Amino acid sequence: MAESRCLAGPLRPVQARAMNGMNGLEAPGLYVHVPFCARRCPYCDFYAVSALDLAPRYVAGLAEEARLAAPSWPAPFETLYIGGGSPSLLNRQGLTGLMAALAPLDLSKIREITLEANPEDVGPEQADLWAEVGVTRLSLGVQSLDDRWLGEVLGRNHNPDQALAAAALLKDRPFALSLDLIYGLPSQAPEDWGRDLTRALELEPVHLSTYSLTVEQGTPLARSIAAGLLSPPPPPDKAAELFLLSGQVLASAGFGRYEVSNFARPGHESRHNLKYWRRMPYLGLGPAAHSFDGRRRWANVPSVRRWTSALAAGARPLAFEETPDEEAIRLERVMLGLRLAEGLPEAALAGSARLDEFIASGHLVLEAGRVRPTEKGFLVADRLAVELTE
Repeated sequence: MAESRCLAGPLRPVQARAMNGMNGLEAPGLYVHVPFCARRCPYCDFYAVSALDLAPRYVAGLAEEARLAAPSWPAPFETLYIGGGSPSLLNRQGLTGLMAALAPLDLSKIREITLEANPEDVGPEQADLWAEVGVTRLSLGVQSLDDRWLGEVLGRNHNPDQALAAAALLKDRPFALSLDLIYGLPSQAPEDWGRDLTRALELEPVHLSTYSLTVEQGTPLARSIAAGLLSPPPPPDKAAELFLLSGQVLASAGFGRYEVSNFARPGHESRHNLKYWRRMPYLGLGPAAHSFDGRRRWANVPSVRRWTSALAAGARPLAFEETPDEEAIRLERVMLGLRLAEGLPEAALAGSARLDEFIASGHLVLEAGRVRPTEKGFLVADRLAVELTE
């Protein structure tokens, strides 16, 4: 059956309505995973390979996956996010090939195209190429502007001067600049993190993502800490101090925390990432990419070879697929809603015995029919969501 070849499968009527609505963020988002990295960062557990010779095979697989997905995703996509991995490694042939591979999908209403880039990959020719293919937003993986952590702990290929040079070059290009930063590094004091934030602001971004270092099991970072070669990240109370400092420093510079880890100047929030947190449909293409059609979630296998082999055989390259029950959906809605400054409708917490308690404790506020987390609430948003839905 032709239907079995469609990656998303048939849509229920309510999902089709959500995907066909073009008023703002109801339109679907498209994510493309580029699995290539020059070197794997020791803290990273995302799927990535260094074999760039697989790029032609990857682009061919992407074209086939887009073709198979198109019948189930007829609505125009509003956002395109090219992530990885390191998409900035792609040369002209690779990136234009990637964009051409998406031709079966309706990109006529795209309002935002984000590309992730590493500072060491930024140069005049690459920046011209990104502008040529329509990139509107660049997410620069700075991570830190302090040499003490960039090399030994984070294992990055760039130094602070390269990050500064990349930002300076991009300033004259037609991109909204977003910076990724990591805090909670071994032995990092509040003054260290405050200095990193201040230096990052001098690069004139319109968006910042600040992530607490997470030590994922099985990563080189986890092994180094276990062997005593590196100190562990700060304890939770110290990490919380750094988290709150982020809000204070960035708020004073005109940035709003619109999501737990994300700050933006007004009007520069990531439209694509808001779809994830608002449970809007999105299609993920590429090995290890995740998708959500409004009800079902699925992910592709984390292997270029297995992914392309499945597609060549006309099979869905799935690692898993699930349809959560109503209880899981309610928890997910609350958990995602409490990650956002806009919060969620009070009706979503109808019957919760703990709502008044968390409002009284200063973790939540109720305004104009919406329950919103405070800075204190953001710190424990996941725990709040579980206790509010018990």
